[in-house]
Formats: sequence, structure tokens, C-alpha cells
Amino acid sequence: MLTGILYQVISMCSFGTGNVLWKVPQKSFSVAKIIVLRTSVSVLLFGSIALYQCDYVGTPYDWLLATLISAVSFLGLLFYNKSIKESTVSHSITITSTSALFGVITSIIFYNESITWSLLLALFMIVSGLFLIEGKKPVINWSKGTLYAILASFFWGTTFALFKIPVNKIGDVNFSLVLESTVLICSFLIFMSQRKIPNTHKPTVRTYMFILILGVLGFIGVIFYNKAVQIVDVSKLSVLGAFTPVITICIAHLWLKEKFKLWQYVGMILTILAVFLLAF
Repeated sequence: MLTGILYQVISMCSFGTGNVLWKVPQKSFSVAKIIVLRTSVSVLLFGSIALYQCDYVGTPYDWLLATLISAVSFLGLLFYNKSIKESTVSHSITITSTSALFGVITSIIFYNESITWSLLLALFMIVSGLFLIEGKKPVINWSKGTLYAILASFFWGTTFALFKIPVNKIGDVNFSLVLESTVLICSFLIFMSQRKIPNTHKPTVRTYMFILILGVLGFIGVIFYNKAVQIVDVSKLSVLGAFTPVITICIAHLWLKEKFKLWQYVGMILTILAVFLLAF
């Protein structure tokens, strides 16, 4: 149990950091092109491990199901990037924290998992703490960025909960490769279909370095989540995953050198207590 929680914490730190970095290359590239470049890195890493292991298990149906789940999950990444293009990282990531609700609902439907009061309390503490950390009134305004964030929340929450099925069928490394390869193909098709619009900002070495880091962080986040989902109940992982935006917001604030206010510290304490509640 604790091992699975540790895997999820590593995954959250990777995704949480990466969520901030997505904003940087958007000045130079379209969303689809960033995903293509970033995912090329993770596919190369997963492909190397899969080739070394040569452990191909599962039926063709299992691999097809893994591909379909991955294709739907790609929509979450696409809509998240569209959201931060229209809004701020902190605003978008606050809204996507509601993906925990969709994850819990999915775990009840597909895995018949029991929902405890401690789980519901942890979910309430994390989401409440997250809105306190964001500290903007009102946090939700029905802008285009907000609508994109809600769509990202739905697709991420449901599909991440479903990852358990293909992971158990074809293995964590194989599914991670399928997931990232599917994301690469989908984003490439979108990129090729888009009308070429010249960018005012030319990409620099720094831009490509950020994309490389995004690829490595995505690799770490995916593999450790897929390891965690084999050990811990999906409902608990979904609620714990709601802590990821807290990491993102804290990094975003620190990067922008903004000072936290009293209620934001209260929000941090709430979310940290919720993590301990889930772990113990």
C-alpha cells in the first residue's frame, strides 16, 4: 500500500512540474506540435525499455482496448493545453482537480470499490485546499479556458481510472508505450491537419530544452502511475491525484515569485493532511 502511494507521489510530482512547463513553448509552437515533440521523447524511452524486456503479453483485444483508452485519454491532454492557452496555469489546473470526482465514479462503476468516509473527507480537503491556494474570487468564470479545463478533467479522470484494466492485461511498460504512442499519433494527425500559422516567437535552445524535460517528466509520471494502479485502489489514486494541481500551483507561484497569503497556507495544510489521511 505505502509503496503504491510512493509511486503515486513520484508520478504527481512529475505531472505537477510538467503542467507548469507546458506554458513555455506555447509562444513558439502550436499545442499539437508541442505534444508531438514532447511525446517523441517518452515514446523513445518506453520503446527502449519494451525492446529490452521483450515481454509482450495479452491478446490482440487487450492491446486494442489499451489503444482506445489511450486515444480518449489524449483528449484530456489536448483540452488542458487549450485551456492554459486561453487562461493561466493556476486557473486551469484548479478546475482540472475535479477529475478526482470522475475517477471515483469510474472506480465505483468498473471495479465495485467501496467508498469510505475517510476517502470522501480527503477529497473534500484536497479540493477545498486547492481553491484556497488559488485564492482568486471567483475562481470559476465560464470562459473558454474554463470549459476546456472541465473537458480535460472529465477525460483525464475517467481514463486514468481505466488504466488499471490494460496495465493488468499487457503490463505497465507495454501499456505506457501504447499510451504514449497513441498520443503521439493523435497529436501528429492534428498537427498535419492544421493550417500553418507563422509564429511571432522563434524557438530557441531553451524552448527545446523545456520540451525535452517535458518528455522525461511525462515518462516518469506515466510509468510510476501505472505501477501504482496495480497496488492501490483506483478511487484512492484518483483522490490522491487531486493533489497534483497543488504541486503545479505552488511551482507556478514560486516561479512567478508571488507571495502566499494566510488562506493559501491553510489550503496547503489541508491538502497535505488529506494525503496523510489516505496513506495511513
